Amino acid sequence: MIKRRNLLQGIGLNAILWPLSLRAADTYRLSETFSPGNRFRIQTTSELTGVMLFTSNLQPKKQIQIKGKSQIDFDETILTLDSSLKVSKSFREYRKVELSRTLDGQNQETTLRPETRSLVLLRQGLKKTPFSPNALLTWNELDLIRTEVFPCALAGLFPTRSVGLNESWDAGLESVQELTDLELLESSQVSCKLDSVNLVNNRKTARISFLGKASGINEDGPNQQILDGYIFFDCETRHLSFLYLKGTSILKNKEGKDVGRIEGRYTLSREMLPAILLDNKILAQYEPDANNTRLLFESRDTAFTFYYPREWKVTSQSDSQATLDHSKESGLLITKEKPSRYTSNAMYRDEALAFIRQQQMRIESQGEIQSANGIPGLEFFSWDVQIESRRMYLLYFVYRIGQNVFTLASRCPQENKAALRSDIIGIATSIKPTGKSG
Repeated sequence: MIKRRNLLQGIGLNAILWPLSLRAADTYRLSETFSPGNRFRIQTTSELTGVMLFTSNLQPKKQIQIKGKSQIDFDETILTLDSSLKVSKSFREYRKVELSRTLDGQNQETTLRPETRSLVLLRQGLKKTPFSPNALLTWNELDLIRTEVFPCALAGLFPTRSVGLNESWDAGLESVQELTDLELLESSQVSCKLDSVNLVNNRKTARISFLGKASGINEDGPNQQILDGYIFFDCETRHLSFLYLKGTSILKNKEGKDVGRIEGRYTLSREMLPAILLDNKILAQYEPDANNTRLLFESRDTAFTFYYPREWKVTSQSDSQATLDHSKESGLLITKEKPSRYTSNAMYRDEALAFIRQQQMRIESQGEIQSANGIPGLEFFSWDVQIESRRMYLLYFVYRIGQNVFTLASRCPQENKAALRSDIIGIATSIKPTGKSG
């Protein structure tokens, strides 16, 4: 349907008038093309309401009420195109990012911090990867941008041939998936139609309506979406200038029964701005690397912050701990310890060894306590072990920062231990106490 997480509100269309119809031509060619340096101002609004059935093994079934709205305003500059002339990289400067929702009576607010309001968006196929050249994104900021509609991906709403008035065509699958936020699109019956070509504020503008259903899977599971909307195409600048979408998302369980229904509206207005010239020096500022694509972990409830690669996912947190997973068999536990608990790193090593023996792991090799790349206060030790038939690598760190002591306990398959050690050294050295008690 609409971007469920990005929520919408219809905006007034009083300024859009249709005072003069044009004489119908035989056919019209409606399509967008992009060049590096093209710039647009984009404003979106969204609003949604609905219910979801919450199920848990510990609690009875419960219907949860959902409400939300958003307003987003930014300039977007096209940086690069891929081999098929689709936009592969753009630069955004945000003026406004306001997203709020109420989930079962609890209010949630999401925005971008001032230091991350300039960011680069990479696109490969349906995957969108944002990062900021100025500061690392948090997971919430990443998710906010990643799930917002990417206007340059809506080209599938235009016909692939010249069409006449009232002629119809099937919407492109990539554009349907962009509008619905379905991770897996299983079926699509969305059709488009050229309704009219008129003068709007003295500009020749085509109105294209679209209507239909799409089914697939998103983060909530099986899902059917009903789309009903239209777009305006500026025939002089040849770009999509406005989109309106009324959508309904029907959530399904594994048996195909309805377990929720969310309705919403989404609008997008897009104004073409003067293009700019790009050179290699400018483009070099917007290249992703292992450092600027890391994420920032920061929580009001946890007594420390840290940076971590995007391949890792924070799965739980408390005042003094954070747990991360990399894959099914790799994980990391970070703990802020009381300074008196481990007066020496050997005490932590002895405790870890006692745990290994208690779990009846077979030790294949073990390492002594070593300094990590000469970083002051950071030491590690490790074991190669066998757990049943699986050969695993257990890696432990102690990091002392002033009066603060942190321990890091991790595991991974032995074949991945070099990459794991590199990642965890990076995570460990980025840890910063916040001053909160942990």
